[in-house]
Amino acid sequence: MAELGYSKLKGVRRRLAKLRFGIARSLMGRCRLRDEEHSYRIDPVSFRELWRVSSIYLKETGTVELIRRELRDGDVFCDIGANIGLYSLMAAARVGPSGRVYSFEPLAANFASLVENIRLNGYSDRMTPFSLALTDEAGVFPFHYLSVEPGSSGSQLHEAVDMNEADFTPLVTEMKYGASLDGLIEAGAMRAPDVIKIDVDGNEARILRGMRGLLAGAQRPRVISVEVNAREKDALFGFMQAQGYAFSGRNDTMGGLRQINAGKDPEEVAYNAIFRPAEAKAAAC
Repeated sequence: MAELGYSKLKGVRRRLAKLRFGIARSLMGRCRLRDEEHSYRIDPVSFRELWRVSSIYLKETGTVELIRRELRDGDVFCDIGANIGLYSLMAAARVGPSGRVYSFEPLAANFASLVENIRLNGYSDRMTPFSLALTDEAGVFPFHYLSVEPGSSGSQLHEAVDMNEADFTPLVTEMKYGASLDGLIEAGAMRAPDVIKIDVDGNEARILRGMRGLLAGAQRPRVISVEVNAREKDALFGFMQAQGYAFSGRNDTMGGLRQINAGKDPEEVAYNAIFRPAEAKAAAC
């Protein structure tokens, strides 16, 4: 182990250190993610990031299809719980330079990779990343890290409770600025979205409450995909109905389907629920 602090790296030691880090990075490799007629460059910095790229067409096929089917040129897309930005990149390819993608990711390591993926793919003209947590009110709240590895998920704002409703001991707790979507729109920080994806492993209800104004407004989203767990299902569905939205479909994740195939009640398994304005759903029937 090199002892540093009293003497900086220089000369041969500096060159060897740079070579060592360069080899380690090159061994991880570079990826090209193919998406119909589009493709994206990803340079993973952890095995978990590499796994995300390699499993994207298996893990949440419904989310991929939603983006491909619903987004069009000029649209505004909100990716809430963007992680390293794979779905955001897919959305950016479809909304074009006249559209906008807002990617929300509070975990520091994920946010760094998200920003790098925007740069690598030349999408800074249409993607805006937010290093904050969405919730139902503005303020500074504890953000509890379940993992610090790039590409990880499960860290939580407010309470240290994981996606299985179990308490966890945070590796570290950061004080993180939180805001509501309504507040950001009112402040002019973003345009009103046409399509929203929410997947934050447990804080979905608070985020929805923070966009009441948007959901009741004249320019409200035409599609909202939100992760639903058994504990919050009834309250979440009731809230969306009260805002004039109707349930229009369910997308199961790879992990959810594995649980269902093993015999678990589908209503006890987390899934992505698709909501549309009730009048739009009625007109489609």
